[in-house]
Amino acid sequence: MAEELENKNELQNEETPEETSEEETTEEESTPEDERLTKRKKKTESRRQQAVIQILLVAGILVVLNIIALQVFFRWDLTPNKIYTLSDASKSIVNKLDDKLVVKAYFTDNLPAPYNNNRRYLQELLDDYRNASGGKMSYEIISPSDETELENEAQKYGIQPVQVQTVQNDRAEALKAYMGMVLLYSGKQETIPFIGSTENLEYEITGVINRLVQPELKKVGVLSGPGMPDVSKITKVNQYLSKFYNVTNIDASKNNPIPADIRTLLVFSPKAPQQNQMMGQQQAPPEVVPENLKFAIDQFIMGGGKVIFLLSKVNVSSQQQFQIAQSVGTGLEDMLESYGAKITNNILTDKECAFISVPVQQGPLQMYTQIPFPYYPKIVNINREIPSFAGIGQVFLGFSSDLDLSLAGPKGLKVTQLLTTSPKTGVAQDFAIVQASGKMLPDTLFKFKDLPVGAIFEGTFQSFYKSKQIPLDTAAGSQPPPTGVKDQSPPTKIILLGNGDFPQDEFRGPDENLLFFANLIDYMTDDAGLSAIRMKDANPKPLDSMEDSTKTIVKYFMLAGPPLLVLVYGLFRWRKKKAARN
Repeated sequence: MAEELENKNELQNEETPEETSEEETTEEESTPEDERLTKRKKKTESRRQQAVIQILLVAGILVVLNIIALQVFFRWDLTPNKIYTLSDASKSIVNKLDDKLVVKAYFTDNLPAPYNNNRRYLQELLDDYRNASGGKMSYEIISPSDETELENEAQKYGIQPVQVQTVQNDRAEALKAYMGMVLLYSGKQETIPFIGSTENLEYEITGVINRLVQPELKKVGVLSGPGMPDVSKITKVNQYLSKFYNVTNIDASKNNPIPADIRTLLVFSPKAPQQNQMMGQQQAPPEVVPENLKFAIDQFIMGGGKVIFLLSKVNVSSQQQFQIAQSVGTGLEDMLESYGAKITNNILTDKECAFISVPVQQGPLQMYTQIPFPYYPKIVNINREIPSFAGIGQVFLGFSSDLDLSLAGPKGLKVTQLLTTSPKTGVAQDFAIVQASGKMLPDTLFKFKDLPVGAIFEGTFQSFYKSKQIPLDTAAGSQPPPTGVKDQSPPTKIILLGNGDFPQDEFRGPDENLLFFANLIDYMTDDAGLSAIRMKDANPKPLDSMEDSTKTIVKYFMLAGPPLLVLVYGLFRWRKKKAARN
């Protein structure tokens, strides 16, 4: 037995080293894997901790920013025209307050959309005005809410209730609402009776404040004379101007001088009288500006006055079945050429043009269709380096003539092109037969390009009547003639445009025509900041025109481009997967 036990112990001792070596080998082999797992667990845990810390940091930053935002107001306006930012001109006007300005806005609570947004926009806008006023302006928004006393107060200021449609419990109901405001300043008051939208609201409010602050508005004169349009012909644009300017007719007949307090004078060329065009009757040519009015204009410029000449040298008349456009004189050509500004005797056409409506008979019905009309050039080449015109997208000028700028240099004038035609412009000398066929004229008739139709002339001007006899008005009741002639002007400027119809009511052009004309006034009266307010809600600028060949390329690229891109991307992904498998 003892021998058997000893043999068993020896066998166990012999087997033990082998088992130990196997365990050691297994332990040695498993150590790298365990280490990798441990490292992964540590990294995962570290990432979780970092994520928690980052979330806590972000949450803390947001809390701090919200606390700061409660104390400091900040708005980041990303709109192209900065419609949610108070303009510098508005800040300048409200900063001139010498007395306390009180604004009371009567706005009913809980109005349906979009009027609820109008109230919020108005409140933010009034906040901006108050901040810019340096504490001189205060406002309150009052909701009458069927309170008789508050309703009577609003109506006393000229704010009447309006009916607003709302839907409640699946039923349409009419709601009585107040949406107006009154501004009180130094014993004066101005009312905006209805705020139906936010469009041009800043311009409206700033105009009201300007009228309250200014003892007298700047004066803009429209020269009146035989056949010359007056203020009654530009009522649409006067709606823009009347908020900041006193636009008035100027009668320079009977030897009356143009008042020196006129900041800018508008001179329209005479229009032909309207006649019956039936039976082949031809329209009479327009009047010309008489010499005594030319002398008044000349002496106004010699005194440092600024003038905008809006001259339509194209007279359109009907003769049987045709319309004929003829170049006519305005009576101002010789005086302007003596200054260094010349308008050409021609009639322009442009491939970039407006569309007009013409009747088309379709069976028993008469329909209207839009056709291109090259005699109404669409001017998109506007000098946008001048701030007053930076936001203008296009201007339509019907039956225009171009300008000759070569005379300005020898006269010592600085000339700046304001409006130029497109790269495809046609020129007809003296007369043209006007057709509205619906087909665009061939490219061979558009041989010219970039012709100026509007320009600014700056410098010192010499009097047209220097060493000449003074033209007098001999009508009954005329004033005594002037005793002398001013020979030379101080530095000043004039604007010459080869069309005078675009701001007039009967032209019925787009709003941008009226905005451009109003901005002309701002530019000439050194109120360029007002243009920036007026242009905030203007339409976006049109896309640049392109050649027909370019349009074709773009069209086919848009058709074939997306499928090709998808195909190329699919091939790329297929090759990438194939390479990964290999």
